[in-house]
Amino acid sequence: MGLAEPVGAPLKVSDVSFKKGEQMLLSKASFVLDNAEILGIVSNRTEPVECLFKLLLLLERPSSGSIVYFNNPRFSRRDFSRRVGFYSCTMNLVEDLTVMENFLLAASLHGMPREKAVKRVEELLSLFEAANVSRVKWSRLSLSVRRKLCFASAFIHDPAVVLLYDPFRGATYDVASFMRNFVKTSTDLGKSVVVFSTVPVLLDDVCDRVVIFHNGQQAVLDHTESFVTGVSGPGMLSIHVSGFSVESNIEMLEKMGVSWYATGEKEAIIELENTPEKIQRVLEFLVKNNATVNKIVSSRQHLLESANRFMEE
Repeated sequence: MGLAEPVGAPLKVSDVSFKKGEQMLLSKASFVLDNAEILGIVSNRTEPVECLFKLLLLLERPSSGSIVYFNNPRFSRRDFSRRVGFYSCTMNLVEDLTVMENFLLAASLHGMPREKAVKRVEELLSLFEAANVSRVKWSRLSLSVRRKLCFASAFIHDPAVVLLYDPFRGATYDVASFMRNFVKTSTDLGKSVVVFSTVPVLLDDVCDRVVIFHNGQQAVLDHTESFVTGVSGPGMLSIHVSGFSVESNIEMLEKMGVSWYATGEKEAIIELENTPEKIQRVLEFLVKNNATVNKIVSSRQHLLESANRFMEE
């Protein structure tokens, strides 16, 4: 008789720090992901969330502290591939393969038998309203459809835990809305989800809780205001605009090296480094395209607003 599999919280992070050279990218991160919970991880800088994402993917080892999945200290990479799914906004699949071939490849990497994988792919493509592109080569799909299907591939093996890095970045409004609804309903099936972002406002209607980092340090929600305002650093800047078609300007936004998030049919948040040169370039571009700038918010203020909203609930 085999040993019973350990039960408990899907994920527990205890005092995890990560140092690269002389730089401390992450300091004493601690949180527990509960069953059927959506947990948000937000930060004013990309490095801490990127670092934590890689640590949870088991691609890096923490300098100190521990990461334990399913109360199993011996949780292996093989266990991970079968029980955890992940998606990053920078992901792409194989250009020369069809959608079906790409999904079957992903399923095989997660250890799924082919017959079961074919059935699951057909089910997933139907669910994501993409059955009509199953035989289309990946290279012929639009960027928004690629993002949607890369996101779908994270669920190919029906994982218990899903890690999502900036999932709504670079997605058109209809695709982003679909993703948000899918994430929220996934907990009804017992899945636990971690969503990483540097734009907290996008997580408000998705997450049950948020963990906030500022310059790599975890904030205590009881003292978030003093913590956030007491740490220096330019961080990121978010420009909230309306009267602006994201779909018509995707190529230029990509060239400028900014992140963008569609929040309405003609509304968006554009995130960029808080430097005078980049701010001027982006604002000139928005004016040229007759966009209305509704507000400009620093990442520090974003974190404070997010903390206050979740503390009030």
